[in-house]
Amino acid sequence: MPSPDDAAARLKQEAEAHLKAGGIEDARGCYAEACRLDPADAGAWVMLGNLQARLGAVEQAEAAYRRAISVDPQRGEAHQFLGNLLGAQGRYDEAAVCYRRALQIKPHSIPAHVNLGTVLTLQGQLDDAMAVFRSALVHEPGNRKAALGLAHVYEKQGNVEQAFAHLQPFLQESPVEADATLIFAALAPALGRSEEAAGLIERALIHEERSLSGEQRAGLHFRLGRLRDAERRYDAAFEQFKLGNDVKGRTWRFDPQAHARYIDAMIATYSPALMANAPRAAHGSERPLFIVGMPRSGTSLVEQILATHPAVFGAGELDIVQRIALDLTKVIGANTPYPQCAASMTGAQCDRLSGLYLRHIDERAPSSATRVTDKMPANFLHLGLIALLFPGARIIHCVRDPLDTCLSCYFQNFGPANAYTYDLSHLGQFYRQYTRLMDHWREVLDVSMMEVRYEDLVENQEGVSRALVDFCGLPWDVRCLRFYETPRTVSTASYDQVRQPMYQHAVERWRRYERHLGPLRQALTEEKRLNGTIYQRRETR
Repeated sequence: MPSPDDAAARLKQEAEAHLKAGGIEDARGCYAEACRLDPADAGAWVMLGNLQARLGAVEQAEAAYRRAISVDPQRGEAHQFLGNLLGAQGRYDEAAVCYRRALQIKPHSIPAHVNLGTVLTLQGQLDDAMAVFRSALVHEPGNRKAALGLAHVYEKQGNVEQAFAHLQPFLQESPVEADATLIFAALAPALGRSEEAAGLIERALIHEERSLSGEQRAGLHFRLGRLRDAERRYDAAFEQFKLGNDVKGRTWRFDPQAHARYIDAMIATYSPALMANAPRAAHGSERPLFIVGMPRSGTSLVEQILATHPAVFGAGELDIVQRIALDLTKVIGANTPYPQCAASMTGAQCDRLSGLYLRHIDERAPSSATRVTDKMPANFLHLGLIALLFPGARIIHCVRDPLDTCLSCYFQNFGPANAYTYDLSHLGQFYRQYTRLMDHWREVLDVSMMEVRYEDLVENQEGVSRALVDFCGLPWDVRCLRFYETPRTVSTASYDQVRQPMYQHAVERWRRYERHLGPLRQALTEEKRLNGTIYQRRETR
């Protein structure tokens, strides 16, 4: 009778035959059985993870990679592939940990260098990203991905001259590769070469279509949309943004009904009774300052104004509150999922979880910072949890015209964490759930919260800026009016906008695209019946 090892070896051979014939599903079945027969085979777990990832089974792929690592912690490719998987989901902190571990195992790994540099760039850690890309070029001079990564870092820093110098050799090639085209298109307005960039994008989309990844194709459509918008060719711009979102939407899906049920659970859990009687953390820290709202509602601008104040450190978009929420069931040993499990938290558990967050910001911010901003917009989902963990914290809620907010989201090439932005109807439905939840928070929260309308800030910059600083319990500093001179790194979609003085042309931008907004208007205004309850919210105008 053949041993399990022999049977597992034959299954792996069968899997390779299936792969050569294009039978990915059959190959996955063979590797799954091989892993069952020989669970100590780390290589088989890696292959199973790769096949699960190719078939879109993200959770199963992650489990397979983690099993490979538990079997053989020194298997560098398992860390590398896990990092790729996490990075594709926008879990950049976790991906960076994987790539750093891969580099510990194999210090000269160029893919690990390049991927680490890429996620650091996405996180806004531009100095660290530059060091990683330079290290890759030391190990392999002329590596294309590392050289392009370096050009991208310079572009994100606003250093147009250096970015173009690093990019120029790639622009001499024929055809110009997609990643180089994307960086050039970002630089082109400052260089006065927008039409040249648009031509390169159009040629790439037509002639290089088969070689483009979905992410590259989407990126080219979004960038061309921005160029056409700057030219005031609004119909042509909208067509490109729609094409980009359609590409993204074929990979990442949003379920409006599931999201509505999540909001129902949030409202039911953080009830008036719970918020009146639940234990709170006892640390008393007033250092955290949470800036929340819909994406593209002015959160980056508000943070930049405040981060210009010498007593404020702008930490950017921190994902730690979301991670606490995701892990809460396991951490507190509850039998119910989040958010329901929050109702069973003890004061000691609140202290422990808030301590994790406070230590995290202490590591990032200088000791001189009285306030540390966390401008993760989606933290609006977790304001109930924030109120329990940080009863002394301040919350700034950024609000903007719903049509302008949703349209700006639609025009931004967001990752999968914001998959609702890929469809105008989904955007409207998400916005309505957001306003429903914020209405609930206003009723039940007992923390300090200030609402800032983007339009008011643009109209009365000094008055609203003074009110923001006063809300933070700080003395006024006139430098906050020159926020665009602050040399801090901004890693969000607004990184190029907060380097400019205040402008008003983004107010009522939706009017330029009004003829395309039927699905959005309908979703913002229509009556919806969710779980037997009617919710109706009129568009705010």
